[in-house]
Amino acid sequence: MDRNTKDILDTVNFIKERMLTKDDVREITREVIREEMPGMIREELKPVHHELKEINRRLDTLDEQYKNLKGVTKEIDELRDQVRAIEKHLGLNKQIAA
Repeated sequence: MDRNTKDILDTVNFIKERMLTKDDVREITREVIREEMPGMIREELKPVHHELKEINRRLDTLDEQYKNLKGVTKEIDELRDQVRAIEKHLGLNKQIAA
């Protein structure tokens, strides 16, 4: 085998030894997803979290102003329950650092 052919084969073997397999790529992808996704999801949910906090603040104001009106307070309580259900479904019942 001449020198050029040997150099080419050595180069090809060198590249083959260092190439990633499909399994390597899958594992790297899984690792990146495990590390990056929670932060990405948290960022995406921040506006929803803030909106729900604002709704709760407004409900507190309404509750305070209309606490003597039984039907209104019942509606407010029902709305609070709905907000809590949404927060629980979205996993926002845990504190999210803003």
